[in-house]
Amino acid sequence: MIRSILLTTMIMASGTLFSQKLKPVSYQDGAQKLNGLVTSNAGKKLPGVLILPAWKGIDEEAKTAALELEKQGYIAFIADIYGEGKIPADNESAAKSSGYYKQNYNEYQKRISLALEQLKKNGAISDKTAVIGYCFAVPGR
Repeated sequence: MIRSILLTTMIMASGTLFSQKLKPVSYQDGAQKLNGLVTSNAGKKLPGVLILPAWKGIDEEAKTAALELEKQGYIAFIADIYGEGKIPADNESAAKSSGYYKQNYNEYQKRISLALEQLKKNGAISDKTAVIGYCFAVPGR
C-alpha cells in the first residue's frame, strides 16, 4: 500500500516537472537569429506575458518567472534581445550591449515587437497580453 502511494506521488510529481519546461523558439531580425523561450503550454489560447530579460540576456530569474506564470495559466515568452552569438559575458560587455539599445531605441522596440509576434504565434490571446521586464526593459517601454 505504501509502495503504491509513493509510486503514485512520484508519477504525479514527475508529470508536473515534465510539463514545466521551456521550449526554444528561433526567430529572425533580418540576418540576426534570435533564440527565445516559451512555456510548454504554448499552442493553447491563453493570456500571454512577454518577459524582457535583464541586461545580460536570458537568465535563470527570467526562466523561473516564465514557469511561475505558466502555473498561473499564462503562456510566457522570454525575448532574446541580443541575438545568437551576442549574449554579454560580463558586466562590461552587458553595459556596452544594452547601451546600444538605449541609444537605438527603435532597434530595441523592433526586437520587442518581434518577440511579441512570437508570443502571439504560440497561442497568446492578442488582447490579453502583457509585457514585463527587468532593469534593461525600462528603455523599451
